[in-house]
Amino acid sequence: MKHIKLIVEYDGSCFHGWQKQPNLKTVQSELEKALSVVCREEIGPLHAAGRTDSGVHARGQVVTFRSSNPPELLKIVNGVSHLMKGELAVISAEFIPERFHPGHDSTHKQYTYRIMNRPSPAILESRYVWHMHRPLDAAFLHDIAQCLVGTHDFSGFRDSECCAKTPVKSIYSISVERTGDLIEIKVIGSGFLKQMVRNIVGTLVDIGRGHLARDAMPKILASKNRRLAGVTAPPHGLCMEWVSYEPIPEQLLARMD
Repeated sequence: MKHIKLIVEYDGSCFHGWQKQPNLKTVQSELEKALSVVCREEIGPLHAAGRTDSGVHARGQVVTFRSSNPPELLKIVNGVSHLMKGELAVISAEFIPERFHPGHDSTHKQYTYRIMNRPSPAILESRYVWHMHRPLDAAFLHDIAQCLVGTHDFSGFRDSECCAKTPVKSIYSISVERTGDLIEIKVIGSGFLKQMVRNIVGTLVDIGRGHLARDAMPKILASKNRRLAGVTAPPHGLCMEWVSYEPIPEQLLARMD
């Protein structure tokens, strides 16, 4: 058996999340079908670096699978991408050691949330951004988000259906930057609870538009109470950017101090 690692990109609006579910179109189920056709054998189960929610996109999701007699790697890249008809693409494929696990072995990963902040709605990018017509101060939101950097109990930003064994996670970096009308919130961490990034973004937006107090963020973090936090930002603005298996850079660790 060969153990193969894929980097895949997909439009989350085409799927009901990553995880296979009865009678629903998910990334895992559709990718297993395409791989089974290309490899000419039943493929599954797949393992991923993270279970993206329904509607969440990925630019650098890491997936592994096993095949008894796989075709050339380039045929996997091209064949699966062709079968997925513009909804998912395999960016790269490589053989890896049997012991590698895309989730357990990752050291850190980045999610980016995108907000189109202008009076008129987003048209061409409507599937990939959250439109917010009221002005937001990105520099102010960046400053108040810095209290989240470090290792904390993130129960205040945890979905009620989250099954993670512990709510304690490490955020190495969080930034809020504006380019024209586009605001990007980039979060790098060891791992994330279910809807954690979307709840952080929703809280930042609620503070930015005056629905929560300007000093609410550290209080919500300390309270560990999800009911005190802001709205859950819609899924289509969120993208899994990349997953790393390298040691955490010193400049990121330095921000934890």
